[in-house]
Amino acid sequence: MNIDYKRMKAILITIMTAMMLIPAPLLGQHEYPENYFRSPVDFRILLSGTFGELRAGHFHSGMDIKTGGVSGKNIYAVADGYISRIKVSATGFGKTLYVTHPNGYVSVYAHLSRFNKVIAPFAKEKHYKHESFELNLFPEEGSLAVKKGEVIAYSGNTGGSNGPHLHFEMRLASTQTPVNPLLFGFEVKDYIRPEIHWLKVFPSGPGACVNGHADAKVFQVDGWGEQHRVKDNDTIIVSGPFSLAINTYDKQNDANNKNGVYSITLFADGEEVYHHDLEKFDFVETRYINSFIDYEEYVENRRRYQRTEIDPNNKLGIYADVRNKGILYFDDDAIHHLEYVITDFEGNISRLPIVIHTTPFTDPAGTPPPQGAVFFSILEKNEYVAENFEMSLPGSVLYRDLWFEYDTAAMPEGTFSRIHRIHNDHTPVHKYFDVTIVPDSIPSDTDKLLLARITDDDTYIPYGGEWEDGALKASLRAFGNFVVLIDTIPPEIISVNIASGQIKSDRKTVKLKITDELSGIRRFRATLNGYWLLMEYDAKNSLLVYQIDERLKKGKNHFMLEVTDQRDNKTVFEKTLVRE
Repeated sequence: MNIDYKRMKAILITIMTAMMLIPAPLLGQHEYPENYFRSPVDFRILLSGTFGELRAGHFHSGMDIKTGGVSGKNIYAVADGYISRIKVSATGFGKTLYVTHPNGYVSVYAHLSRFNKVIAPFAKEKHYKHESFELNLFPEEGSLAVKKGEVIAYSGNTGGSNGPHLHFEMRLASTQTPVNPLLFGFEVKDYIRPEIHWLKVFPSGPGACVNGHADAKVFQVDGWGEQHRVKDNDTIIVSGPFSLAINTYDKQNDANNKNGVYSITLFADGEEVYHHDLEKFDFVETRYINSFIDYEEYVENRRRYQRTEIDPNNKLGIYADVRNKGILYFDDDAIHHLEYVITDFEGNISRLPIVIHTTPFTDPAGTPPPQGAVFFSILEKNEYVAENFEMSLPGSVLYRDLWFEYDTAAMPEGTFSRIHRIHNDHTPVHKYFDVTIVPDSIPSDTDKLLLARITDDDTYIPYGGEWEDGALKASLRAFGNFVVLIDTIPPEIISVNIASGQIKSDRKTVKLKITDELSGIRRFRATLNGYWLLMEYDAKNSLLVYQIDERLKKGKNHFMLEVTDQRDNKTVFEKTLVRE
């Protein structure tokens, strides 16, 4: 019997290192107070979203606590402190409270339905003072003090929430950096290991290939419990430098949600070559998720792969011990053993061993750039000029150097320009860049023109723009197919529950629906008997709601609503409301 002692040693090193990873998420708990904060709810915490979870264009900055599919659950201050910020928005976090605590942390409670009987009138007074539904208030320290265990608000579904829940965060007060809330001792039952479903291997240099191909290869993963395997592929053949990406998620007990994992580590022949964990991240880093994942795969299939390769302009701070920017290269003809170790916060581990056969690297020339493409560098300002089109793109907009492509297509019916194919929507950009487009047809009301991106299902996403010096100028944060449109149609206002104008004594609300066909709602203004009226705006449902109060007098009242879209088209709705 021949014993491969070198291989056994490598296996032992892998096992020992992976075992050290088991408590890795818990190591951070020595840095954070575990017994200082109570739960923000009075029922068992079940999560529909974890900290650092991969979302569209950002990392999730807190944990989403289930509220049984309903609004109105008591939300408690997790410790003594004071309300340091009140934010109300039609999108994003909706109604949100921030509590600053004396130990240097801030707790955040979002998507709330309403505030408590002290905070609510304070906020309402500010709504009327500023004549605005949107609020961003920073009360003086101590003016709205709260005690640990005090009900400060009630759970809801406001803002960009897709269902009733509490979005809860813990932040460092000094920097507003979000920290994984589970590091503070909030208990979540989780005995379930992460699941691994797909592996992707990328050639990462000119001439490199995977299984004889210059394109990335996707492999399905099977597995149960701790151990997983690459399905139907015992060995992956690689020539030249390569990188990997993995599709994985985690579940907790008694919840079916596919949540994010805590850490991912990759070993090569027993040595750690890649690691990241989600202890904390800065908000300025969150859009780097578009570089962190395989963005093209996400656009094509809505499947997120977490990559090992770190792009030159990816400045995420979650990485540790990453060799060669996450690119592997073995200059030999040999078998190499890789292993992914995926860990959730509670230390449950799943493993994926990968066998790689490296072959001699003989073709460093690689694939030539596309015909007509122009090289864009991340180190300098890049400009492109074509007929009726100009673009200026700082290098910091890109995550890596790019062979930029541009083309046009025929002008679609009902538009004012040909289609401008600005590279492709598979390539992410980090910041805004400027484009100038001269329409092929120019109407008299140029102030109504706007730039829009055409989606795969031929719908339009408005990007706005301003008419200046005979051209439409806009700032974009995406590549894709763009066209010039015009919006002359005013918004629509529909009565939901006041068609008759009669307001019975038991009526609680006045509701109207506001929609706009293209450019989107810019602003709205409601008045009652000539005075500004607070109406809460639920943008995702296009709904305006007035909570009936003493301002609606008995008898006849004159209600008026003006709604203006992004191209200053206006609709006015008037109604006599008769209160019993």
